[in-house]
Amino acid sequence: MASSDTKEWYIVQTYSGYENKAKLALEERIRSEGVEDDIGEIFIPTETVVEVKNGKRRERTRKFYAGYIFVKMVLSDRAWHVVKNTPKIVGFVGGNQRKPTPVPEAEFRKITERIEEGKMSAGPSYNFQKGDKIRVIEGNFKDFTGNIEEVMEEKEKLRVFVEIFGRPTAVEFDFNQVESVADE
Repeated sequence: MASSDTKEWYIVQTYSGYENKAKLALEERIRSEGVEDDIGEIFIPTETVVEVKNGKRRERTRKFYAGYIFVKMVLSDRAWHVVKNTPKIVGFVGGNQRKPTPVPEAEFRKITERIEEGKMSAGPSYNFQKGDKIRVIEGNFKDFTGNIEEVMEEKEKLRVFVEIFGRPTAVEFDFNQVESVADE
């Protein structure tokens, strides 16, 4: 296998769900086999997503490419064997098994830009004010409308007066359970 001194990005397939363990195993093998000069960065493209389940807001990390990691390396025989024979790693993607195809630098840049865009626009933004009219879009009061009485920014909650049985009643909602309504 020909070797140049230029490190390039390669896509490496792992067991699905074992990307982090494959990365750790590969880092350990790189150290134990002494190929730090040939294998550089190991990258798992992820983004932080906000989920709301049962009214509870939770952040979690989501992988862009489940079952794959990116490895920046010089494709020497020794480095190829270290990667290929690491636990939790299936093999290289692209080309053939002996000569995988590197990821073009422009393609890799697109992936990292997509991740940065996701970080900059992390999470929805809300702009509620006291007196605004809202419509409930989820939960027991779905399709009810009401007026905001109080905005609790730190908790991302609203106290809203909705009409129940002909009487205004104060109810608390999470920001993501309501939408603003233009005055009719």
